[in-house]
Amino acid sequence: MITKDTKISEILKINKDAIEIIASINTNFNKLRNPVLRKLFASRVSVENAAKVGDTTINNILEELEKIGFEVKYEKGNAEIKNKITHNIKSEKMKNTKIVKLDVRPILSSGVDPFEAIMDSLKKLNNDETLLIINTFEPIPLLNKLKKQGYEYEVERPEEQLVYTYLKKSNETRVVEEKEDKPNSELNFEEAEQKFAGKMHEVDVRDLEMPMPMVTILEEVEQINDGEALFVHHKKLPQYLLPELADRGYIYSKKEIDENNIKFIIYKK
Repeated sequence: MITKDTKISEILKINKDAIEIIASINTNFNKLRNPVLRKLFASRVSVENAAKVGDTTINNILEELEKIGFEVKYEKGNAEIKNKITHNIKSEKMKNTKIVKLDVRPILSSGVDPFEAIMDSLKKLNNDETLLIINTFEPIPLLNKLKKQGYEYEVERPEEQLVYTYLKKSNETRVVEEKEDKPNSELNFEEAEQKFAGKMHEVDVRDLEMPMPMVTILEEVEQINDGEALFVHHKKLPQYLLPELADRGYIYSKKEIDENNIKFIIYKK
């Protein structure tokens, strides 16, 4: 039975044809056609999450899945109504605060991960302020991460291809240092370089546009065998990549050359 809480990955395991069905609903779902992006996002996104990203309804997705043989459980009152576009913040707590805007579209178009800019803005956020992130899609992985840290958020779609995400500190918000930014290896970079000398695949993602650096690294790292490593040339260490590497059993060592040049070596634990 497919419900609003069913993960997209579970649906694709049952019927791979569902990729094309879901991707046809909204262009935001086209990333599911890419095997690496599919692995990355499908396990984290539910039908309900997908409806938000695609600016559609839960029941619209369920209806399409039903057409190819899935048994589904529809949501009451959701079949004919899309996610409503709003123009006002609903939360009274956020309404009564100063709005600090951060438009990440130029950052993304330059090929840089906006994670650091967002986290830096959050760290500077006062208790009487709300951060407004302007983007073309809802950053669900980031929001899930921040929710665990105690942030409150609200999402609006004032027009097509425009998403406003409001973030506010709650009383339970925890200031968490990004542990992923520190190498999770017992070897320093030079030691790792020496250990895997002659046994490293090399990839340069510095000139690739987002999200291709992360996609490329995940594709390449799957090709390395035990006792081998992947040597990566990057502008910055992408934050979303780090927990994904840990989940897959990889560790890394890094060396920062300058502001826009970092090297890191990825290998199995």
